Amino acid sequence: MVDIDLIAKAKEKDSQAFRVLFNTYKVKAYKTACMLLKDNQYAEDVVQEAFLQVYLKLNKLSNPAAFEKWLYKIVVNLCYDILRKKGKDKAASMDEAINLYGDFLIDNDDKPEDEVVKKELYKIVNEKIDLLPLKHRTVLILYYFNGFDIQHIAEIISTSQGTVKSRLFYARKVLKESLDCIKDDFIEDNGGSLYEY
Repeated sequence: MVDIDLIAKAKEKDSQAFRVLFNTYKVKAYKTACMLLKDNQYAEDVVQEAFLQVYLKLNKLSNPAAFEKWLYKIVVNLCYDILRKKGKDKAASMDEAINLYGDFLIDNDDKPEDEVVKKELYKIVNEKIDLLPLKHRTVLILYYFNGFDIQHIAEIISTSQGTVKSRLFYARKVLKESLDCIKDDFIEDNGGSLYEY
């Protein structure tokens, strides 16, 4: 839930309020950029540029409740700009990807062996997500990793809700098919079921 008073103060160039906004959203924005770009340096650049744009243009945001959607629209568009300039989807090693945001999956109560298994599972899922076309990967990331609903995703990526639903359906289908192929091997290797479909 966006703090409307905080947005109002930040719009008035209150540096403390802006710092709180930055600290509240920077990790999630960075995670999103990492998952789209698969490059930590570019992701850091995107977060810096996104918050610079927020700082410069926040006074033009007429609906403070829409702040989070607006921020992620900026983040996604900046990522798309980088990918367009590079001419292709830049790939990073999976080890780097795990180092970037694998720790977000780890629960403080997990045993060391659980952490290893979770990271391995996450690595496999992430490899499959990375194989999706960018437009499908984007809706999947915004829906599952950022918690946006269909309507908000449509607003963020400037398309119809029907298109978002279609892309999400396709992404889920491809992921399920590819993960079903490895599920039995993974469960057997790790001594039991880790998740249910």
